[in-house]
Amino acid sequence: MTVEARIADSSRGEHDACCLELPHVQFQDSFVEGAAEFAGEGHLDSTYAAFLGFDVDRLRDNFSGFVADLLRMADESRVFLTGYRDCIFWLSDEGLYVGQTSIRPELGTPYLITYGGHIGYSIRPSHRRQGYGRRILQLALEKCAEMGLERALVTCDEDNTASRRIIESNGGVFESGLVMDETVARAEGRAGEKVRKLRYWLELPPA
Repeated sequence: MTVEARIADSSRGEHDACCLELPHVQFQDSFVEGAAEFAGEGHLDSTYAAFLGFDVDRLRDNFSGFVADLLRMADESRVFLTGYRDCIFWLSDEGLYVGQTSIRPELGTPYLITYGGHIGYSIRPSHRRQGYGRRILQLALEKCAEMGLERALVTCDEDNTASRRIIESNGGVFESGLVMDETVARAEGRAGEKVRKLRYWLELPPA
């Protein structure tokens, strides 16, 4: 099966109506609900809220400020300051926030080229195991192609079976597995563990 056929085939099925949207205040209610779910399992950082100095209460009080901060992360001027930009998109299903993906077109740091990759994604806890993970990665790959990438590096922890299946179902080709050093493991919430980060490359069709 060609790459183009594989992408087309993977796009058919459940959640065809889902789409990636830029962060917007119209999603405030469903996003805050999702953020509270992430916070309940100790993973508010999956939404970038904690990284940007927001907790759930502050999201309710200043959601427009949070959205503005997220959009600024995609500014091309950041490439000169940090080595990369972070393009955040929210997965929307019938106008409701379901999850988010982060696309880093430039792998401009040692962490990104080794462990982080071009794409990160997460689905809010109440919507997991419903096929949204496979769909959000498929849509993120389309975004990568639109940004001019010819292939994308996507990674996951070796014990994250669900993520491995999602990557492989989207055509990921395994390259290598690297044990995370202590600093990376701590940053990823795996302090004290010797966990490999699995690296997959996905070839992209022309946009």
